[in-house]
Amino acid sequence: MKATKTRELRPQAPSLRKRFLYAEVTEQEHQEIQRYCRNKGESVSQFIADLLLAEARKPKGKQNQKVILKPALALTPQQQDKLELLARLHKKKSVGEYILDVLEPELELKRLHVPVRTKLVRYYLSPEEYDLVAKHIATSGLSPSSYAAMVVLRVIRK
Repeated sequence: MKATKTRELRPQAPSLRKRFLYAEVTEQEHQEIQRYCRNKGESVSQFIADLLLAEARKPKGKQNQKVILKPALALTPQQQDKLELLARLHKKKSVGEYILDVLEPELELKRLHVPVRTKLVRYYLSPEEYDLVAKHIATSGLSPSSYAAMVVLRVIRK
């Protein structure tokens, strides 16, 4: 049996942690999160709350920095030629600039929705923690449940 190391509990909050938010995840993602938390020896609620509190406490300047994303695309040589031609015909400097141009309308949507079966995972916060996290999430432009899921999955899949 694998030994788990237990993490230290969050510091005592000024008041009870009776406020809560949700992370909206698929069943498979939920199982990944549970497995990750079991290996770390902490509750799912504590794990999610700690992550979101850390995100909310990050300096504001870092949150608006651009990130370089290099997706790997498996294309045939003909598809690659067509993609490069599309970029040239749309007067883009690179394929990456063309792809960003195509994706940008989706990224600008105020409300993102894809029909997928999900479940809600609750995490608890004190009123002070709740206010901090809710204020931070409001600046993201995403729903609180989607934002929480995105942050959690980014960490466990590293």
